[in-house]
This record gives sequence, structure tokens and C-alpha cells, in this order.
Amino acid sequence: MEKELYSLSKIFTEKLYRIPDYQRGYAWSLKQLKDFWNDLQQLENRKNHYLGVLTLEEVPIQVINNWHDDSWIIQSKGYDSYYIVDGQQRLTTSIILIQAFIECIEPNQKLN
Repeated sequence: MEKELYSLSKIFTEKLYRIPDYQRGYAWSLKQLKDFWNDLQQLENRKNHYLGVLTLEEVPIQVINNWHDDSWIIQSKGYDSYYIVDGQQRLTTSIILIQAFIECIEPNQKLN
């Protein structure tokens, strides 16, 4: 079991995540979203935000073979595949926030 700190970039590099059927759907309330946003706003420049523990379970190859939409990227690109057992709400919120930033950036605009 790995117990290390990773950036979001490292977490998403060559990995595919699925949420198991037994997990609840996305359910953060406005209060939780505001708390998350306030945490980010209070970060000092160039500091990191600790998102908490992310618990993953490796997906068996027999299951991956039944993923008709995603199995190609796992097999042809060698991506690792995991179920998100704990941390789904925080990870999903982070993805939504990153996507919102991307949509606000003008084409060809560079970020510092």
C-alpha cells in the first residue's frame, strides 16, 4: 500500500478511474463547495492544498475486458485502472473546478 503525497497531475497521469456501483453519486452541498473554495483562496502563493486520503482499488483485468468504451486506452496505452473507494467527492470537485478554469481561459492564452 502506497502512502505518499501526489499532485493532481501525477494522480491523473496514465490512470483511469471508475466509481464502483456501490458508491453514492456526487453529493457535495453548497456549504461543502464553499468550504473547499475558501480553503483554496486562503492558500499562500505556490503552496499546496491537502485534499485528504484517496483510497483506490485496482480493477481486475476480467472487469476491464468488459469495459467496451474504456478498455482500449487501458490495453493500448498501458494505463492503470482503479476504483475510487474513498475520496470520490473531493476528486470530482477538483475535476469540476479544473474544467471550469479551462472553460474560462481564452484559446492560446498562457497561464503563469
